[in-house]
Amino acid sequence: MTRQPEPIPTVVRGEFLSTAQALRLGVPPDRLRRADVEHPFHGVVTFAAPLATIVDRSWAYAQVMLESAWFSNTTAAALRGLPLPGRLRAGPVHVTVERGGHAPRGAGVVGHQRDLEAPAFEQLLLPLSTGETVPLRVGTVGATLLTAATDLELPDLVAIIDAARWADDRSALDGIDRMLARSARRAGASALRRAARLSRAGVRSRPESHLRLLLRSAGFPEPEIAPEVVTPIGPLHPDLAWPAFRVLVEYEGDQHRTDDRVFANDLRRFDAFADVGWSAIRCTRTDLYGEPFAPDLRQRREGGAPVG
Repeated sequence: MTRQPEPIPTVVRGEFLSTAQALRLGVPPDRLRRADVEHPFHGVVTFAAPLATIVDRSWAYAQVMLESAWFSNTTAAALRGLPLPGRLRAGPVHVTVERGGHAPRGAGVVGHQRDLEAPAFEQLLLPLSTGETVPLRVGTVGATLLTAATDLELPDLVAIIDAARWADDRSALDGIDRMLARSARRAGASALRRAARLSRAGVRSRPESHLRLLLRSAGFPEPEIAPEVVTPIGPLHPDLAWPAFRVLVEYEGDQHRTDDRVFANDLRRFDAFADVGWSAIRCTRTDLYGEPFAPDLRQRREGGAPVG
């Protein structure tokens, strides 16, 4: 008959601990090898603790992270709530140390050495999936964007800069300027400089960032972002527009299709735009990320839509 594992001490249940911490708290060494104990990283154990979010996984690794190390690259971007491609949201955690330090290695972690002037990181209080708030060392906005620039394609890098500017435009721009001034020849600097020139304030979502870039690549002039349009139901703000031509573009995510209230509000908005002589281009996820949309945009441009 299989022997039942001895109970986990109450003091460690639901916690992320280093192996050394668990032993000090009275967990027997052989108990750490049982199937109900997870080992998300080398030297880290969890006892019935969730690993559902990037904050959970980062906090787990933080139990063995060097005091001089900090979360960087796409991990820092995710911890700051910046939008990333789905393939990067569940990847390994990225950790940076000063050049000459010991960059971590092992399953689930990617280590980096960077020579960035201080301050390169700051402590953020972030919520675990349990609701508890924990402190994590995360790259500053500028350091986050610079290190993430080595991992992202240009449209996705522009999207996270747009998102950082939406959160705090002045802070994001200052952070980028400081990082580029001090790290002009560092990895990621050239990509960050190019993406910063393409970024804009006021963009509210990753798809809107991508849509704006696609419109420009299709030959359209620079659209205005969320300009005010006075309508019979009050002022409305389309995602993108060319007021001189009275043409607007709206991105519609899945909720515009699946939520009856949102769908009804969309109809009301588009009727209001039409009432004051505006033409609308409605763009869905399939349109934006599928092949047919760019040729369709070119056809619209050739048929009389605004041209650059």
